[in-house]
Amino acid sequence: MHELGFAAATIGTLLFAAGAEAQTAAPGTPSLCHDYREIARELGAKYEETPVSLGLQTNGNLLQVFASARSRTWTIVSLMPNGLACVLAAGEDWEPLEPRAVDPAV
Repeated sequence: MHELGFAAATIGTLLFAAGAEAQTAAPGTPSLCHDYREIARELGAKYEETPVSLGLQTNGNLLQVFASARSRTWTIVSLMPNGLACVLAAGEDWEPLEPRAVDPAV
């Protein structure tokens, strides 16, 4: 499936699974947001995705990458302190990389 089509299908599935229209996010955030537990549950059930990495964004949100080695799909979610989460991107052909030391000469 084309990456853009997969992202749209993922977001559509998440919206449908939540059973209602998207909740309103804070100004400046994407409008397709739902309760984090619902998003995590749907990603696990439909795509077998689990969190594989995370980081703190400068705006205080937690950025989390979900991925599945079996389905090779991935989803990036931004989680706000209030529990609202927004799907930022999704795609296929996930390839995990082994961490490598950075060569300071490069």
